[in-house]
Order: sequence, then C-alpha cells, then structure tokens
Amino acid sequence: MLINCYPIQFFANVQFVLGNTVTVIAAVLLGPWYAFLTAMMASTGLMLIWDSPHVYLFFGLEALFLGYARRRDIYALYADAAYWLFIGAPMVYLYVVLLMDIPPSHLGFIISKQGINGLIYTSIASLLILAIPKLWFLKGKVKDRHRRQLSSQLTYFFTLMVTLTLLFSALIFNFYFLERQQVMLKQNMTEAVAHLSTSAQNYIENHKTVIQNTASQLDLVADTPEKWQDILSSSHQNYSGFISMLIANPTANIVAASPVSRLMTKQISEQSVNIKDRDYFIESFYNQRLFVSSVFLGRGFGNDAIIAMSAPFYLDEQHTQVAGIVEGSLDLTHFAHIDQVNEYTDDESIVMVDEQNQIIYASTKLNLKPLSQFNFAINKGVYRANLELINIHNTTSIVPEYMYAHRELDNGWTVYILKEFSPLLKLAEEQMFSSFIMLLIALLCTFYISKKLSALLTVPLEAVANQFSQSYSDPAKTSAIDDSSPREVFSLYQRLAASKQQLIAHQVELEETVAHRTAELEKANKKLTELVDRDPLTGLYNRRYAERKFGELVDFCLRSDQAITVVLLDLDFFKKVNDNYGHLAGDECLRNVSQLLQKYFKRDIDIVARYGGEEFLLILPLSNTLHIEHHLNGFREALSQLDIISPEDKQSFNVTVSIGAITASADYEVELDKWIKVADDNLYQAKQQGRNRTIINIIND
Repeated sequence: MLINCYPIQFFANVQFVLGNTVTVIAAVLLGPWYAFLTAMMASTGLMLIWDSPHVYLFFGLEALFLGYARRRDIYALYADAAYWLFIGAPMVYLYVVLLMDIPPSHLGFIISKQGINGLIYTSIASLLILAIPKLWFLKGKVKDRHRRQLSSQLTYFFTLMVTLTLLFSALIFNFYFLERQQVMLKQNMTEAVAHLSTSAQNYIENHKTVIQNTASQLDLVADTPEKWQDILSSSHQNYSGFISMLIANPTANIVAASPVSRLMTKQISEQSVNIKDRDYFIESFYNQRLFVSSVFLGRGFGNDAIIAMSAPFYLDEQHTQVAGIVEGSLDLTHFAHIDQVNEYTDDESIVMVDEQNQIIYASTKLNLKPLSQFNFAINKGVYRANLELINIHNTTSIVPEYMYAHRELDNGWTVYILKEFSPLLKLAEEQMFSSFIMLLIALLCTFYISKKLSALLTVPLEAVANQFSQSYSDPAKTSAIDDSSPREVFSLYQRLAASKQQLIAHQVELEETVAHRTAELEKANKKLTELVDRDPLTGLYNRRYAERKFGELVDFCLRSDQAITVVLLDLDFFKKVNDNYGHLAGDECLRNVSQLLQKYFKRDIDIVARYGGEEFLLILPLSNTLHIEHHLNGFREALSQLDIISPEDKQSFNVTVSIGAITASADYEVELDKWIKVADDNLYQAKQQGRNRTIINIIND
C-alpha cells in the first residue's frame, strides 16, 4: 500500500505502480484469496492517490485470476498477459468510455499502459520469487499439480529476463524521447510567442508613432482647420494599417475623417457625430496624452471591432491649449495576416487579448469571437507534462486541450500561442505501441531461442534417462549422446553406464536368489493355504473358506441375474455310527460322504465344505430352481444306498442325510448367515418330519 502511494510518473496521465508486485507474489505462493486480500490493501494506496474505486475491481480480479491460474500450473507472466488482453483491456475500455470524460483517441494509450504496467510488476515479482531462497520453502505455499519440465522452466526464466529488460529499456527510451519532444515544443512555442509578440509590439508602436507624427503636423496648422483634412488623408494613405482616421474639435464633433466618403454618408451628413463619451477623446483631450484603447465596437464609421489610438494637437507651442484630437482605428485583421505568414502556424493557433482580457484576435480554427472574454482554465489535473496545459472550450475537463506559451506586451496586451495536446499524446501512444510490438517480436524470438538452448541440456539428459530406463526401447535416440554432447553430460553418461553394468550383474545374482526363494515360498504358501482352507479329514473346504468366497459368488451371480442355492446337510444318527462301529468308522463315513458330495457337485464354481462335525455346507451358484430339489434328492438317495466299510471290523453299514436348503436370487442377502439361517430352519423341519428328507425354500422375486 505504501509503495502504491508513490506511483512513478511517466507522461500525461500515465503512472506506473509497483506495489502490485506483492499481490503477484501472494498469488503465486499462497493462492487466490490471499492474493485478493493483498490486492485490496495495495489498491487502497492507489485509491488515496487517484480517488477512483475502479482499482479495487481491476486489481482484485487480477489477483484472483493469477491465483487460480497458479493452481493450474500456469506461469504468472503468461497468466497476467492473458488477463490484461482478454479481461482487463475490455474493462478499462468500458470504464473510460462510460464513466470518464476522456476522448476516445486517448483509449489506446491508457489501455496499453495498463497492460505494460501489469507485465512489469509481474516480471519483477517472478524474479523476486526466484532470487529469494526463503520463498522457495514457504510453509503452506501452493504446490505444483504436475512436475514442471526443465525446458519450460528455462524458457520461462529467459522470457522473464528479456521481458523485464526490454520493458525497462523501452520505457526509459520513450521517457527521454518524450522529455526531449516536450523541451523542443516548449522552445518552439516560446520562440513563436516571442516572435509574434515582437511583431505585434512593433505594429502597435509604429502606428502610435504615426498618430504622434500626425498630431505634430496638425500643431503647425492648428489655426487653419481647412488644412486638417489634407494632412489626415495623407497620413491615412501612407499607413493603411488604420481602418479609418478622424479629427475631433474641442466640442468632440468630428470635423475631418479619412476616408472622406465615410464622412459624406447620409447618416453622417444629416447630423454631426459626437465622440465626447469615448475614452480615446477623454484621455487625449483632457489628459493630453497619447492613448491606446482596449478593443471595442466601432460607431459612426462602421461596426467593426477596433482599437483606437489618439493624440492631442495644440494651438500654441507651449501645448497649453488643445485644438483637437486625431484618432486612428487600428485594423485588427493585420493580426490575421501575421498569423498566416508566421512560420510557426502550421499546427499552432494565436490568441491576443487586451489588458481587460477581451479577445482582440483569435485564429479561426479556435472559433473564438473578438470582444468576448477569453475564458480558460489552467490544467493541473491528472495529466502531467513539462509543458503548460490549458483548456479553453471545456474548462471543467480533466483532459487538457492545448499546450500554450504566452507573453505580455508593454501596453498590457497578452499574446498566447496554443498547440493541440492530442498530437503529442498520439506520438506517445505510437511510441508505446511500437515498443509493445518490438517486445512481442523479441519475446517470440526469445521463446524460440530459449527452447533451442534448453534443448542443448535437456535433450541429452533425457537421452541419458531413457538409456538407463527399464522401458527404454528406441535405440535410434542413442545418437543424442555422442562426442558433440556437453562434456558434463557425456561424463555423467559414462559413469551411469559403468554403474549400470555393476547393477545388472548384481541384479542377475539377486534374481536367481529371489527365484529360488520364491519357489520355496510358493510351495510353503500352497501348503499353508491347504491347511488354512481345507478340512484335514475330508479334504473339503472349511467353513471359513466358504464364508470368504460367498461374497465373490454373489457378485458373480448379480452380473447375470442368476439364483444361488445354499444347502445344509446333517447325517442322521451319526452318533450311533461312532458308538456302534467306533470313531475310525465315523471318520471313514465322513470321507465317503465327502467323496460322494464332490461327485454330485463337481462344477468349478460349486463350493462343498464341511460345516462342522457331521454337517456339510453347499453353495451352488447359477442354480436351476426347477431341478435343484431333484438333484439334492438324487444325492440323498445315492447316499442311503452307499455301503460304508468299517476299517476295524470290516462291517458294512449305511447312513442317511437330512437336507435343508434355500434357493433365491443373488440379491436376496449379502450376508451368508441369513441364507444359512433359512437353510438351518429347513434342516430342523426335515429332522422333525422323520429325517432322510429334503426341505427347500425357493424364494422368487
């Protein structure tokens, strides 16, 4: 904020601000909202200086744009250039056109200034981040989403340096160029006003001398009025700078005039013209001095705007008795002639005012009327230059209309030289635009050259990396590393190649060791899996395995919208087998039942498991609801007819089985326990109904 309180003056209304550098640093390191807060603080300083709230909008949006661009890994300089090109410039245009009293011709200068200013403080901020190591490790800083390429980083840093260097060089050159132009303009205008003032002063002095000489001639014939007309006509004929000349007697009546035709007009011949109320008569007759009047409107001899010069003449040599006054009406069109022949007037205008600030003469293109007051305002607003600036048409505008120089004559008149300000501003705009075009061309060249320079380093490094990458499969790129490669890169390649050979040898040895140990581990894991998932007596899967695999079978059946059957089998009166034939016979019975189960339910997707004791669990995916009960009964009948031999006494016996089952869609329940609960209830009913039977629930949607 403090830095922005002291913007750097360039020319006219162009000021460069550097306080926004901190905003860019905050956007790059901390993200959009910290940057926005920083921008509000920095803009407050500009608000105090410029008294315009637009700074909060323009620079606040810029901070948010840069912050979000940083989150997308876009470099700050590129992002800021895009902001001012696509967002900032249109907003500045609308703001100036709709809310400011600035001519459209100034828009290009103002908009280009904003963009160049943005590039300057963004470049400075980026270089400060690079030059201050503490900022690299700032806690909580925004991280790159993707690791940047070295070539793009080198290109960006080259672009930064060139941008900042060219911008400063161009601005310094333009600053001194415009300063020189202003000095030359001021010198030319000063010389012009001096020349015009001298011409006007000489013109007035010469005609004052004419009036004085005419009065001296009239002194000689003061007592013979019939000779006055000849002397007056002779003087007027010799000095055409007077529109008319006249002689008035002590009673203020006109007694002689030149040209004589004016005295002989009907209006004048009917009555005498009296001039006792005119200042030129009063001053010359009563105060007895040579007098030059202010500009006024003529009377009697025409209605032209004139300046009167008058002097008394006397009846005696002691000049005590006034015989009358001689007056000449100065031709103001002579100043137009001076304006036309003046060598400085191609693009300059003249205004001449009397001591009462009435316009004596003004150049035609100024559209100012003679005899009117010369109203103007010295422009000391936001437009600053080494020239004096003035407004004569729109005195309330902040935009200066003219540069000017002025000089006061000996009689109190003032001569003004005016030169339009807009051509100088146009020149500054062209300079800025030319600098911008040169900058753009230089940036494109820099971008191309830096890409090539970075390739001298990055391409060999990438080739080295590819050479030692496991996925490297392009032998043609090996040529990137040869005798023309940088010495450091080639040395790195040689050392890495030697290290790679050592690593390959060690890797082969490790692979052999790992392969041997992997085979042993796989064998041990297979045995362990068998121990974990299999029942050691029957060789069937155990309950844990069935519960673990049930979820996979449910997902499998859901994809094809198929049914699942869950079955619980319990051998009838198995305790009697142990009691009558011994435990070895019971074990043999369980093995025979398991073998028969594997024979009847032999699909790869069927799970046949020992549930515990004499209970068995079947999980049968892709079940046919029309045939599943028949298939279960087929197993039950086959088991009842199976002869089981006791291993101890070789006695033969038979067993029966009770079966409880449920068949339902795979989305019935995801938990196996819910299925087993229904199957167990059906098994209980089978036991209650006399055993050796199958009870199944088929649940439809």
